[in-house]
Amino acid sequence: MNVGLQQEILVRRLHHKVSTTTVVRGSMIMSSKASTNELNPLIGIDIPRLEKEMERYQNILDEQADHAYRVAEQARNLGLDPKPFVEIPRAADLASRTEKLLVEHLESYPVADDIRALLAEHDRETTSIMMAQRVAKGFREKGYDMVKSIDVGLRVGLAILTEAVLVAPLEGISEVRLLNNVDGSAFVSVHFAGPIRAAGGTAQALAVLIADMIRRELKVGPYIPSDGEVERVKEEFGLYRGNLQYRPSPAEIDEIVRACPVMINGESTESIECAGYGRVRNIDEARIRGGVLLVIGEGMCLKAPKIRKHTERLDVPGWDFITKFASKGKEDGDDSDNHGFKTRRVAPIDIFMKDIIAGRPIFGGPQQPGGFRLRYGRGRPSGLAAASLNPASMLVLDDFIT
Repeated sequence: MNVGLQQEILVRRLHHKVSTTTVVRGSMIMSSKASTNELNPLIGIDIPRLEKEMERYQNILDEQADHAYRVAEQARNLGLDPKPFVEIPRAADLASRTEKLLVEHLESYPVADDIRALLAEHDRETTSIMMAQRVAKGFREKGYDMVKSIDVGLRVGLAILTEAVLVAPLEGISEVRLLNNVDGSAFVSVHFAGPIRAAGGTAQALAVLIADMIRRELKVGPYIPSDGEVERVKEEFGLYRGNLQYRPSPAEIDEIVRACPVMINGESTESIECAGYGRVRNIDEARIRGGVLLVIGEGMCLKAPKIRKHTERLDVPGWDFITKFASKGKEDGDDSDNHGFKTRRVAPIDIFMKDIIAGRPIFGGPQQPGGFRLRYGRGRPSGLAAASLNPASMLVLDDFIT
């Protein structure tokens, strides 16, 4: 908005305010109409004209974007790049983004219209579950094999969960397999990779639920883990040195792995190998699988309330085990006296101090007065993913930070 338009809005508001006052016995008294209008920020603004300006501005953006894509296509046609086309497609909404993000997996199978129809009636999480089942069933009816159908349906559901703006639907799931239990029955094994971290705990957990819903739709049996497969996950949690928001206990790991109807599998991401249960059936290598630990620790454990909400609403059998994790925090915090105010002291979190390299200066400990504080999001002086320092801090530190 330019300066002239701002001045025009201020003048009109002031004029409207003066015109709606009444003078009674030498004192200014605001009428009820004026006091009401003062609360309306749109008074005095030419809304139709502003809407036309916004529409014209949007048209300019669209035209310039079209021109940029035409220039990029001409440059790609020269054959100097790895691919002869622009690899970032344009999309107007979530449905279009999902369809274009997974264009190589969908193979011209249309999903945008169905996603829009479901989003008009349901929330995004419910839409992801329903759409994943619909796509998997549609692929199966078109003659694709079971693995392909489950794989594409799961990726579509995960793309909707992450608003089709992350790499998780493409790289977070390396593959889907149909493996065999000890009794010979088939089950679904979802192989997660490191990029699944970008999806967040909710999407990680719901991806497992979506895989189970697809499995039920296509009549595939549940996962029945052996003792070796359960112990392997326990050993991996014990050896993993990466950062996890939550590390479940061996008993919790045992309960989740045995009760989950889908096998949470994954690629080897660490150089450390498991010694006790390195060679286990249905697991390819002896090295630690980071994706498995992320999905179980940060997804299944931390986001259990989200999973329970959907399993109870959809009446999904076999997920009763998640109730224990969903109500764990509430049980720990129950108190017979719920009246009055409660106060508690927030203990400083000093876990990150263990990762500091020796010799580096420390400007302030956790919650230490006068120390630096971490602010998430965007600020006017720093923008996105940037840091801001008061110039006085630089001076006090003798230009150590510049």
